[in-house]
Amino acid sequence: MDSRKIIAEAGAIPFLVTLLLSNDPRIQEQAVTALLNLSIFDNNKILIMAAGKAIENIIEVLESGKTMEARQNAAAAIFSLTMIDYSKVTIGGHPRATKALVNLLKEGTAVGKRDAASALFNLAVYQNNKARIVSAGAVSLLIELLMDDKAGITDDALAVLASLVGCSQGLQEIRNSRALVSILIELLRYGSATGKENSITLLLGLCKEEGELVARRLLVNPSSIPSLQSLAAHGSLRARRKADALLRLLNRCCSQPHHSL
Repeated sequence: MDSRKIIAEAGAIPFLVTLLLSNDPRIQEQAVTALLNLSIFDNNKILIMAAGKAIENIIEVLESGKTMEARQNAAAAIFSLTMIDYSKVTIGGHPRATKALVNLLKEGTAVGKRDAASALFNLAVYQNNKARIVSAGAVSLLIELLMDDKAGITDDALAVLASLVGCSQGLQEIRNSRALVSILIELLRYGSATGKENSITLLLGLCKEEGELVARRLLVNPSSIPSLQSLAAHGSLRARRKADALLRLLNRCCSQPHHSL
């Protein structure tokens, strides 16, 4: 039997939730780490969500934990808990959750930034959370992280941005970035398979909104079309479909006389 199941059934979760507010940094850190580890067992996710003040206290640690390790493990716990659908609604609806994750995206170590981005990605699956994430200031930070090689979370940041482009507030914020299209063109060539797919998702969203402007930037870059053609031929099924859609869109832009390049 999984030891995580045994520990939870022994009644540990409510005590750990209480210890999250300990004034002792070591105890607080161990309590949130224990809850994170327990949450890996799926049924324990439900038990943690049901425990009184569990989410409130985890968010408290995320916001103002006494160590960075505690804050980062709180973000990882939120990521784990939001693997179940109703947690996305409950945690995303908490008035401080998304802002606390965005703050960690700015202040955390590389590991903490990745945990925060992963939690935001899970929350963004629920449509109503997208606007909350945008309002918390996530978009500009995520774009900065795309340009930060040291952070090492390009794919994580791209995944969140690709999700946020699906809401009007997110699209507007993403459109405001002058640097993003150039970054995405580079990622079409040098990114991971997942990164390339999410780059196409973002470019598609931008082209549909302001087709001529983004199309011009794609078409004048000599690597864009070959990269898209390569993905259309050799990418994953979803990447091929998205690359085909973007190539067709670019072709329509080229074929219209008043959009001549």
